[in-house]
Amino acid sequence: MSNPIDFEVLAQGLAAAGVAHSPSELQGLMAGLLATGHGGHDEEVMGVMAAHTDIDGGFDGALSEALLSLRDQLHEGFQGTGLELALLLPGDEEELGLRVAAVAQWCEGFLVGFGTGSANTHDKDLSPGIQEALSDLAAISQVATPDDDGDEQEDMFEQVAEHCRMAALMIYTELVMRHQDKPAPAPQTPPTRH
Repeated sequence: MSNPIDFEVLAQGLAAAGVAHSPSELQGLMAGLLATGHGGHDEEVMGVMAAHTDIDGGFDGALSEALLSLRDQLHEGFQGTGLELALLLPGDEEELGLRVAAVAQWCEGFLVGFGTGSANTHDKDLSPGIQEALSDLAAISQVATPDDDGDEQEDMFEQVAEHCRMAALMIYTELVMRHQDKPAPAPQTPPTRH
């Protein structure tokens, strides 16, 4: 797996480009897009990113490379055992409120990416498990930041972040991996008459 993208470095690059969205939100957007089987082509994912961030003309070379690398890391994480999939969040040294807000932004981005990638899919076409996972992510995207930074709040944060990661993995597995594992239907040959 390639070197992980540093949250703070990407945040500075996005700010320098005039992007008001957090790295967490943009990674969530890519994860949601990939979970629908889209976003694998550079032009596709960069077009979605540019539209979401209102960047005319796309991103400069270094930022574009960083975003594509982030997408590639997500794809590797989805394709692997699942242990490699990591949410791009501020470091543990940052205050809890900032990290909770980043998880909420990640969920919001995931929902936007999922909605973009599944634009012609109706809720009734999704399994109950996917519907529940999306509902959980929607609720987490609305979470308020905690008032204090105690051990109990830290534990709760870790559990919520892990739940988001597992929800994304489950959605990807059900929508993308299962379709890849299905054998192609055998060609139908009409019965011959003798």
